[in-house]
Amino acid sequence: MICSITAAAVGAAVFHIIERCCTRGGISGTASWLAWICRTSGAAAALYCLHRYNGTGASLTMFWFLCVLAAVTLTDFYRREIPDICCAAVIILAFLSVWTLPGLSVWERAAGSLCVSVPFLVIALIVPGSFGGGDIKLMAACGLFLGWKVTAVSAAAAVLTAGGSIVYGMAAGRRKIGDAIAFGPFLCIGMLMGIIWGNRVMEWYVS
Repeated sequence: MICSITAAAVGAAVFHIIERCCTRGGISGTASWLAWICRTSGAAAALYCLHRYNGTGASLTMFWFLCVLAAVTLTDFYRREIPDICCAAVIILAFLSVWTLPGLSVWERAAGSLCVSVPFLVIALIVPGSFGGGDIKLMAACGLFLGWKVTAVSAAAAVLTAGGSIVYGMAAGRRKIGDAIAFGPFLCIGMLMGIIWGNRVMEWYVS
């Protein structure tokens, strides 16, 4: 119980720091409820990692990966950019995860790095503006960390959630055809879904 309470408090505090750094001073005003969602998400992330993974190294590696996803979500949502430092941090975590989160072969990681980023790059070249360079680099780095199965499920979930958001926005009169969106938050939501359910979805799909 004490470990869980401590983990939740630390997770909330870390996400609060991320929120203030990525939004240049923190979320305030009418959107202050988002700040509480951010801190609650940090507590939930810490508890998930603590109880889902065996060993301190595995729990910390995954928690820091979720921290990077939180940073990407907030930065892209508020500033419409995905900093290269976030992609670099994921690559470092990917190398660390070879020891802390074993189970993925080098080929699975390499395939994960390419299976989404390359199609995104091709689409971006054919349809300029469809995907940003940050989206492509993020999926290349995260694929190295997650492996091809989770990455593929994550991308599918991201596209579906983004599509649903666009349709809802158009139905509500908040969006028009051709409006640009920050895709990074949807990629991060998709990767969170992939981490939790990705392997089970892939097993169901191929069975």
